[in-house]
Amino acid sequence: MKLDKLWRPIDVIGCHVLGRRFIGAENIDDVLLVGESLIKQGFLVTYNLLGEHATDDRSIGMAVWTTNALISKMNFDNSGNISCKPTLFGLAVSKDLFRQKVGPIIEYAHRVGVGVEFDAESSQYIRDTFEVFSSFASVPVLRDSVRQAVQAHLKDIFSLMDQYELWDKNLRIVKGSGVYAEANNLIEKDEALVRAKYFEILRRNIVNRRIPYTATIRDKKLAESVIKVTCDGEYRFEFQMLYGPLGRRLARNLVRRGYMVRIYLPFVAEWCHDVWRPYGLRRAEMIRKIILQNMFGG
Repeated sequence: MKLDKLWRPIDVIGCHVLGRRFIGAENIDDVLLVGESLIKQGFLVTYNLLGEHATDDRSIGMAVWTTNALISKMNFDNSGNISCKPTLFGLAVSKDLFRQKVGPIIEYAHRVGVGVEFDAESSQYIRDTFEVFSSFASVPVLRDSVRQAVQAHLKDIFSLMDQYELWDKNLRIVKGSGVYAEANNLIEKDEALVRAKYFEILRRNIVNRRIPYTATIRDKKLAESVIKVTCDGEYRFEFQMLYGPLGRRLARNLVRRGYMVRIYLPFVAEWCHDVWRPYGLRRAEMIRKIILQNMFGG
């Protein structure tokens, strides 16, 4: 963590130079055009309105309005899932407010055939997020309309999934390492153990006859292992990859081989045009770590 602080000035510069390349668009109409272009290339799309930790009524209300407006403008050429960051929709205020705000979005999306993915944020919000998600996913008519991101790097992820009965729900499986600052006692630092937990979640989800999304950025070895675990696609799944400059070649190759690849497509709106910065900074940090790993092997 101290080393990350020392690198902070470099990461900030990287964010200004590269951060926007990870953002699909700055309004609804434009991000739908980007989504349409990706779909024409053979990809699936999940639209993600950026922003988090909203506590004022205006920001939460505008997040709801923007998401509903996005859904209403979708058509056959640009339709995709939507991803909701729980703290953008009221979880930073209370669990009940989040449930109240996201419920009508889920119902609307379900009526028009759009899936809703619950993003995973820092560990302090995980229990409430899982509880709210599970309450919707346990409604038979909504079961296939909602999906929860689960982070394999959390030490207690298996017990949390047991507690909130997630194994037979739709999941988006992510490694999660390094996205949010977490206490060392909460996260698994050993990369091999993180990957082992990632694949155990994948196996148990497909055994429960779900169709998991397996998230990766540019890890070809992980992608090939996913293909092996799913018996070369005998068990249905989707790859999910980030929009931006990382992993493009891998994504195109997977599509050419006949696998379903869903692009996680972040965007902002006029009322929140600066919220891309924290996301862009995290992507800049990621690039810096990749460069250092390639140079020094760690």
